[in-house]
Amino acid sequence: MKTLIILSAVPASGKSTWAKMYQKEHPEVYIINSDEIRMEICNGDYHDQSKQALVWETFEKRMHEYAYKSENATVILDALNDTNAIRLKYLRNTPEYDKKILVLLPNSLERSRELNNNRPEEVKVPDHIIDMLYGKFEEPSQEVLDLVDEVITFVWP
Repeated sequence: MKTLIILSAVPASGKSTWAKMYQKEHPEVYIINSDEIRMEICNGDYHDQSKQALVWETFEKRMHEYAYKSENATVILDALNDTNAIRLKYLRNTPEYDKKILVLLPNSLERSRELNNNRPEEVKVPDHIIDMLYGKFEEPSQEVLDLVDEVITFVWP
């Protein structure tokens, strides 16, 4: 069974940490991380936004390709996936997956800022960007919920 896991959270909520923990505990898990793709494409510059179209084109290409790495592939989309339009796009355009899971990692704005400030300097997100993205985050719509097989809400201890 091919499984697609869509992580959804604001910056500094632990998406990448969750994905890596999941990968350690499950076989045949492939993580597609938008930040890592940006660093690949932009010569290691996490903050370079000049090639966003190519970053997302690569992200989506891998989303389809990784489904065919094995019959039991699980692919984790490690990005904000913060709006219903984005979630719906991925849910509707991935017929190669048998199961689709939405993982929400809720966090307060204060906690996100605190965790962000503990990140290495080269990957910190400016506070005003965290604030903007926090304000833009959408709870999953009924339409999104109808397209997923499971919703997991994971709150860090």
